[in-house]
Amino acid sequence: MSNSQARKINIHGMVLQFAYWFAICTYFSFIIATLVDNDWTAGDATLAITVMSAVVMFTQPAFGYVSDKLSEKKLCVILLVVGGLLFFLFPFAIGAGRLFVVATMVGISVTVVQVNGLMDAWIVGLRQENEAVNYGLIRGTGAGAFAISAQISGIITVNFNHDVRFWIGGAFFLLSAITAITFRATRATGAVSEANVSRATGDTCRRRPIPSKPEAVSRSQTKTPRDKQLGVFHVFKKIFSCKKYLLLLAVSFFLFLSNAPIITLINLLVPEFGGSTAQIGTAIAVMAGTEVPFMFMTAFLIRKFSYKRLFVLCGLFYFIRLSLMVFVTDVTGLILMQLMQGVTFAVLLPVAMSYLSKIAPEDVRASAVTTFAAISMSFTGILANLVTSRLLAAGFAAQSTLIFFAASAFIGFALALYGLARGLWAE
Repeated sequence: MSNSQARKINIHGMVLQFAYWFAICTYFSFIIATLVDNDWTAGDATLAITVMSAVVMFTQPAFGYVSDKLSEKKLCVILLVVGGLLFFLFPFAIGAGRLFVVATMVGISVTVVQVNGLMDAWIVGLRQENEAVNYGLIRGTGAGAFAISAQISGIITVNFNHDVRFWIGGAFFLLSAITAITFRATRATGAVSEANVSRATGDTCRRRPIPSKPEAVSRSQTKTPRDKQLGVFHVFKKIFSCKKYLLLLAVSFFLFLSNAPIITLINLLVPEFGGSTAQIGTAIAVMAGTEVPFMFMTAFLIRKFSYKRLFVLCGLFYFIRLSLMVFVTDVTGLILMQLMQGVTFAVLLPVAMSYLSKIAPEDVRASAVTTFAAISMSFTGILANLVTSRLLAAGFAAQSTLIFFAASAFIGFALALYGLARGLWAE
């Protein structure tokens, strides 16, 4: 793949990410407010999000496995179309009762929510073909779309209602499906031979670059009989025997756990501080907006600091951010604290995905990425919402729950620092 092809992929990927994340924001950033405004208690709404996170967690690895056998492109298009249609139906589900709301939320969880991990695997695969494909640039555009959508969605909700916001989200999902149809698919998987695997250590992390001209390798050449017969058990055995993957997973688990409740708590704290739904949108817009420049700078940051140092810095900044949020007393302070999203999530996500493209076995790439997402993002979402709802039910103030998540950030920081001291990170 030439650099000109990589530029086309970067631009096309930016368009796809923009449409997708604009749509996702209309749902995730306001779902708690939507349910509470329709007579759900804060505890019930948080519990519903916990259940949806569980659905996502258990289905993500399965979608990754299917994607390894088929392609990310086909799966993404189907899920975007079906999920987009569900968005148009969501306002009617709210009017029909809670059972219909939960059923629609489950449908959204197994369609468009899955696309996030599949797109990551798709881009990681393209980056394995050519490192000029810039994950940070592509994903940063999605962060910008999320910020724009958050602000617009808050205004729309205040001036119209939740229904209009969902219809706009559905339209953008269908737009992203059209964009995905014309986006370049990854080549056949399995091009990394057994020579890339260290038989001596049993570590299945990739050891050397894949061929520089993948288009010259035929499908028959890239798929060995062993690759064709790789079953579910062997796929996950191959993934979890990579020690660097396990370290990344452990660090990311605790850091993403500290990040998981932030949007939920913004939805709870802004009204508690006397703010409006529009200010919820502003807080989320600021948070997502600060992601953009840092995601765009991913390649520069990796060259400047290296992966291992960036993981340590992310852990440190997460701990500082969560600790400071415990002492915020008004909406303005809460909004200003979201500026730290740039040096936490906006660095951690693209750096982790770039690192995955470096170490993930190529023939199980999608499974590696979606399993990473299921454990470090979806499961942490379940745990974060479960802890939050339990603490709220026990009479704790929403803000005091941040102490638990600050502790989680510290553990992630300590693990990253341990990996740095022991030389466990890949160079």
